[in-house]
Amino acid sequence: MVILESAEKRSVLMEKNRMESLTDAIFAFAMTLLVLNMILPSDAVITQTSTAALISLIPAFYHYIIAFFILAAFWMGHHAQFSETHHIDKNFLFLNAIGLFFVTLVPFSTSFIGDYPTDTLATCVFEFNLLILGLIFAFQWNYASHNHRLISPEFSEYDIRLRTYRGLAIPAISLVAIIITIMGFESSTILYMASPLVTYFVVRYTQK
Repeated sequence: MVILESAEKRSVLMEKNRMESLTDAIFAFAMTLLVLNMILPSDAVITQTSTAALISLIPAFYHYIIAFFILAAFWMGHHAQFSETHHIDKNFLFLNAIGLFFVTLVPFSTSFIGDYPTDTLATCVFEFNLLILGLIFAFQWNYASHNHRLISPEFSEYDIRLRTYRGLAIPAISLVAIIITIMGFESSTILYMASPLVTYFVVRYTQK
């Protein structure tokens, strides 16, 4: 019986390590792929001066910065989740796979809005991508922490709430940005620049 439990424990730990490795690899690939959005087409190299070409890349570079650091924030949050998760199950694996799917879509949505920076549809696609990604990872944490399902029973309710609220910061910003975009305002993606400030107020609110 002890041997079987030990074997099962090793299997769970191995499965968790494999999922962490896959997650890290996909995040690294997606964050690296973002920079390809700033490669100039061959006709631009021929017809434009270097100054004009560099200026034309400003929208793509702007959204590259936003996407890169938001993905970095998601990765750090995901890493924090795994540091408290002592085992996983099939539902957790499934949620993680869905989250990674939307991670791989970020380079596409970033490229799309980089090509059409003032287009309503392109902006909404980018913001909706980040909205769904944030909600999935927030739901994943909620699933793991509910009744301490996959985390240590010593993990406090305060820390659970804190990570839940922090995980909802980007989805909340995305929702507001989508509404503003639909209302006809441009440059709604600038709201993501306020994400550190939003997170700060979330922590202060949770402490109260």
